[in-house]
Amino acid sequence: CVTGQRRNTTTTRTRRSIPSRYRHSLLLKTNQLTMFSLAANVARRRVGMMAKQTVQRRNMGGHGPAPEWEGIDKVVRGVFPGDHQLALAIMGGYFGLYVVVKIGSAMGGKKEVKEEAPASTSSEPSTGIPSVESAEFGDFLGSEAFEKLLGSDEQLGKVLNEMK
Repeated sequence: CVTGQRRNTTTTRTRRSIPSRYRHSLLLKTNQLTMFSLAANVARRRVGMMAKQTVQRRNMGGHGPAPEWEGIDKVVRGVFPGDHQLALAIMGGYFGLYVVVKIGSAMGGKKEVKEEAPASTSSEPSTGIPSVESAEFGDFLGSEAFEKLLGSDEQLGKVLNEMK
């Protein structure tokens, strides 16, 4: 042995410690595992490439040719060519209308409210029919006066005209 140089003793020890009858099967298993991992890597790459090739590329919302506008649309699109511009113009129009209405109502001031005379407090109108909310109304429905009212077109018309 040359001084300063060291022999690789680990490999020789490993070879010596494994009996020769097992060394061959160990090498075969190691080679099989290596070949399997290589085959698995190749298969993964192939599957990945096939998946990429079979997927159709989709361009969502692709920009096609500009539409041909006619009539009022042509005039409006001449001023606002983009969809976002047209949307902002419509919203601005509604906001402007809202502001004009609010300013108009603020400038007009409050209208004078006419005070009406209080309604009559009597529970019976001039026709003799009690109020629906009163206790006498149930008795009126069972009376002969109600039967007479329904039988006479003239009295019924008079009551309906008074209710208007």
